[in-house]
Amino acid sequence: MANAELRRVPPHNDEAERSVLSALISRKEAYETVSQIVDASCFYHPANAVIYSAIEDMKLQNKVAVDQITLIKYLQEKNLLEKAGGVGYVSSITDYYSILGNVEAHAKIVKEAAVRRALIRVASDFGSAAYEESSDVYTLLDDAERQLGEITVNSDVDSSDHYKAGAMLNPVLDEIIARADGEYVNNNIQTGIPQLDSYTNGGFNNSDYIIIAARPSIGKTAFAVSLIRNMLHKNYRIAFFSLEMPAKQILQRLLSCQSKVDLTKILTGNNLGADELSELQNTAENIFDSEFYLVDEPNMKLSDLRTRARMLKREKSIDAIFIDYIGLIESGLSINTPKHEQVGFVSKSMKQLARELKIPVIVLCQVSRDSEDNEPQLNNLRDSGSIEQDADLVMFIHRRKNLSDLTDEDRAKLIQDSTGRARIQSSKLIVAKNRNGKTGTIFVGYNGDITSFETIVQDKNLFIETPQNPNQKKK
Repeated sequence: MANAELRRVPPHNDEAERSVLSALISRKEAYETVSQIVDASCFYHPANAVIYSAIEDMKLQNKVAVDQITLIKYLQEKNLLEKAGGVGYVSSITDYYSILGNVEAHAKIVKEAAVRRALIRVASDFGSAAYEESSDVYTLLDDAERQLGEITVNSDVDSSDHYKAGAMLNPVLDEIIARADGEYVNNNIQTGIPQLDSYTNGGFNNSDYIIIAARPSIGKTAFAVSLIRNMLHKNYRIAFFSLEMPAKQILQRLLSCQSKVDLTKILTGNNLGADELSELQNTAENIFDSEFYLVDEPNMKLSDLRTRARMLKREKSIDAIFIDYIGLIESGLSINTPKHEQVGFVSKSMKQLARELKIPVIVLCQVSRDSEDNEPQLNNLRDSGSIEQDADLVMFIHRRKNLSDLTDEDRAKLIQDSTGRARIQSSKLIVAKNRNGKTGTIFVGYNGDITSFETIVQDKNLFIETPQNPNQKKK
C-alpha cells in the first residue's frame, strides 16, 4: 500500500493549465480574472509555471502586449525559453483553444489541484515527523494547524481582491463618511474605562498586541479581571489564560469585583450577610451565563496556548484574549536559550497571534525591580526589549503599595466608594506607547477590598505619592 501511494501522481489537470495560459496569451482581459485565482505556484508542470510568471511580469511592466511573439521574445531575453519548454511548447500553448467565458472555471480547477497537492505535502511532512519520537508532539500540532490555516487562506480563490488598494480603500472611505454623518458603529472592544477608551479611539483595536505591566502586587491581575468584568457586562466573549493563579482564585476575584462583596469575606466565609450571599449568587449566575472562557494550565507551552486560542476563536468566536503573564509562557526553545531571547520569541508570537485571529491579545508583564517606587518606563519591561517593539499598546499601573503609614493629608485623598467608606486609592494608568492614539496618564481607582479598578475623577492631586527614600537617588 505504501509503495502504491508513492507511485500515485499528484493531483493536476494538464488541460486546465494549458487552457488558462492560452487565454492569458490570446485575450488581454483574461489576466484580471485569472490573477485573482492562481499564481505561478499553482501550476503543476514547471514549464507552465515559468510561462505564467513571464506573462505576469510582462503585465506588471506593461511595456508591450502579451502574444505568442512577444512572450517568446521575453523568455529568450530572460534566458527562460528552455525552462518554458522551448519555442515548440510555447507555440502549442498559444494554439490551444480556450473560451474566455470558461477561463475562470479552468483557473479554479488549477487552484483546486494546487490545494490538494499542498494538503498532501503537509500530511506527508507531519506524518513522517510524527514517527520521530524526538519531535515534540504539541509543537508539531501547532505547526500543522498553522500550515493548514495558511492553506485555507491561500485556497480562497477570491483572496487576491483583498490586496487591491481599491478594495482596501473603499471601506476606509465608508468609515470616514459614517463617522462624519454620526452613523459609524465602532467595533473596537470597549474597556469600560471611558478615559482609556478615548485614548484608544473607542477601545482596544482588533489585531492589537497589548501589554499591561506593573511591579509585583500592584494589581496587574486585578486590573485585567476588572476589564474582563466590564467587557462581560457589554456581552463580549472573553478568554483568560491564567498561568499564575488557579481558576478558583480568578473566579473568586471576579465574583468579588462584580458583586462588590469583600474578597476577604469570600475567602473566609466570615461575616457574610444574607444580602451579600444573595448578591454573590446573582453574580455567579451572570458569570455562568456569560461567554467567559478560563484556561487554567500552569507552565503552558507557547504551542499549546496558540492551539487553544485558535480553537476558542474558531468555536466560540471570542472577542479578546487575556494572558497572565508573559514570563510564564514556555517558549519551547532550547533550555540554553537566554531568557530575554525566549521572552522575545514569545512576544513576537503573541503579536502574530493577534493579527492572525484579528482580536486584541492583552498580555500581562512584570516590571523590573529597579523601578521600585518610581513610575515605570518602557525600558523597565522585564526580560526583553522586544516587548516594547512588538506591542501596539503598552500600559503601566503605578500606585503606592503600602498604605499603612499614611499621613492625615494622604489619608484624606482616599476616595469614598458607594457605601461611603473611604478606601479607593487613586492610581496611575500610564499609557506609555500607543500606535493608534495618544499617550499620557489616566487616573483609575483601586479598591483593595474587592481587588477592583474603577473609573474615578481625573484629579492628579488625589494621587498618593510614594515617600522618597533619602538614600535613593532620584531618577
